[in-house]
Amino acid sequence: MIEKGSTTHSASSGDPTLDRRYAWAEAALKDGDAQAAVEILDQTLAQAYHFTAAWHLYGLAQEMLGRNEDAATAWRQCLTLDPNDHFGARLDLARIGAMAAEDATSENFSGALFDGYAERFDNHLTQALHYNAPALLKETLARISDNAGRAFRFETVYDLGCGTGLMGEAIRAETGFLAGCDLSPRMIERARTKLRTDGEPLYDKLAVAGLTSFLVSRPDHSAELVIAADVFVYLGELGPVFAQSARVLKPGGLLAFTVQSHPGDGVVVGADRRFAHAESWLRQRLEEARLRPLSVETASTRQDRGVAVPGLIVVAEKS
Repeated sequence: MIEKGSTTHSASSGDPTLDRRYAWAEAALKDGDAQAAVEILDQTLAQAYHFTAAWHLYGLAQEMLGRNEDAATAWRQCLTLDPNDHFGARLDLARIGAMAAEDATSENFSGALFDGYAERFDNHLTQALHYNAPALLKETLARISDNAGRAFRFETVYDLGCGTGLMGEAIRAETGFLAGCDLSPRMIERARTKLRTDGEPLYDKLAVAGLTSFLVSRPDHSAELVIAADVFVYLGELGPVFAQSARVLKPGGLLAFTVQSHPGDGVVVGADRRFAHAESWLRQRLEEARLRPLSVETASTRQDRGVAVPGLIVVAEKS
């Protein structure tokens, strides 16, 4: 059993025999035999009803069989056992249309995911996925600054979901004070090891925190730039982070970010378990936060299985 705060969830049944059955079910599903996985998990869950990981896998197997109602029931049971959602059940419910995408953010799942990803994050992202969000954001900000006749310089920058510091490395030379936050302690540890060209730490401040909670801790009118490179793909509802970004920005300050996009309306969760936001939805939320879009451009910041993922680069101004 794994304990986090007052919530207990099960990554193991506590019984080696049942854990082996779970591994067999997982292998069967990987091989495409969802029915075998369901039959093994039926027996497993009958003896270990608390086994949250098995409920999550059971949902995936039922989905593969086309039984979305049974899948949704399994994932709701995950949430009953683990309201903090370390397995990303909310994302799966939204993915099949059983939960509104705006309600499906799972911060604990995202934090755990990136804790395990931290050591290979930079190489995998930049080499395998051809990730280029920091470079694209920097180019866009440089162009906007040039068009406005203002110096390409930001005295205080908040880097949301900073990860290992790729965005910080890109924008450091144009920054006075650079603060970053991330849900993953291991990502923050990696960011702490990075240095500027003069040998000083890359970031002046780093915090293990969610995006909105980090911004809440910052003073009013304290930043010239809030930036979020490829992090809003892990958030459904962006209204609170937009509102807090507007609060911490000085008049004329900028919010710059990337998102995955889709041609429909609103917010959806894709097969990759990432959120995609429609341009019209983003514009509405920015308007509600009193942030004026200066640039909304179509761009892809990474690839998935060799295919460019549709996205947007957005820069909005605090009026």
